Amino acid sequence: MKRTKKGFTLIELLVVIGIIAVLMAMLLPSLNRAREQTRRTVCGNQVRQQSMSLLMYAQENDSKMPVSTFGGGEWLWDISYFATDAIIRNGGTKKIFRCPSNPINTSEQNYWRYSEFRNFFSSGIDTPEPTLDVERQQHWRVVSYSYLMETSGGRGDIFAAGEPGDEGTNPDPQRQFINTTTQVGNHSRMEFVLDTVIRRPNGEWLALDRLADFAQGTNHMDSRDPDGANISFLDGHQEWRHFADMHQRYTKQGVFFWW
Repeated sequence: MKRTKKGFTLIELLVVIGIIAVLMAMLLPSLNRAREQTRRTVCGNQVRQQSMSLLMYAQENDSKMPVSTFGGGEWLWDISYFATDAIIRNGGTKKIFRCPSNPINTSEQNYWRYSEFRNFFSSGIDTPEPTLDVERQQHWRVVSYSYLMETSGGRGDIFAAGEPGDEGTNPDPQRQFINTTTQVGNHSRMEFVLDTVIRRPNGEWLALDRLADFAQGTNHMDSRDPDGANISFLDGHQEWRHFADMHQRYTKQGVFFWW
């Protein structure tokens, strides 16, 4: 007797597809968390490497940081060409200035030579960077991280931690933007290089409104709120700080920086 092959029925196929969908829904959050944990670790290493490179520069330059001159970037994520030179010269690469978790996806020319070409992105960049130190101190790059280094023009106050509703009102006498590694204070608690965590005036945590064709955002998000930040300190160590332990520390043009 000739036998006919029996295939899957439509109902059986739908059951199998449903089971696969349920398994994927169960596994996907775990996979995403594992992926973000890997990014966070890479990011932490990048923060620490930048911090150590800047401290090495200070050791070779009478404890002074590569402070940018007036016009060398006003936001905390602006870093002068001169400072990135110091970091790269001491073992860094261009890659370590971009957090792998940063939600803003821009082409390199939109940030690496931002001060030179921020109004001419569409025309491209085909000229060499300026070479004089004085020029490199004035030009800046826009990156994923925030730098608590002073500028020649002054940044203003770092605020003390406050209660909800009282954040960002009182200067913190124990914290200041860094000029030298000999500044008075507990260096193990003086934040130095850190993940950018910003809040817009409308209360949103993600991308900042476009500033001359560039958008910035909080690096590590947990759903709709920040997850925390990698932070390096003036003594050279680096740690992860959960968002629950962070406070509003600085404000500029209505944008609030937390660490």
